[in-house]
Amino acid sequence: MLRIITEVDAPPGQAIGVKEVLAMEAERYGDTRVISVVEVLPEQMKIQG
Repeated sequence: MLRIITEVDAPPGQAIGVKEVLAMEAERYGDTRVISVVEVLPEQMKIQG
């Protein structure tokens, strides 16, 4: 088994499209499942006071 962790700098909302493309490419080499997709959106800095 091979687990691939990828970080992609894509516009917000594109996570599903990126996941589908990567899964389709990996299927060439065997059975593929997507374990999780996490979209990390930019956060505004917070000042504790």
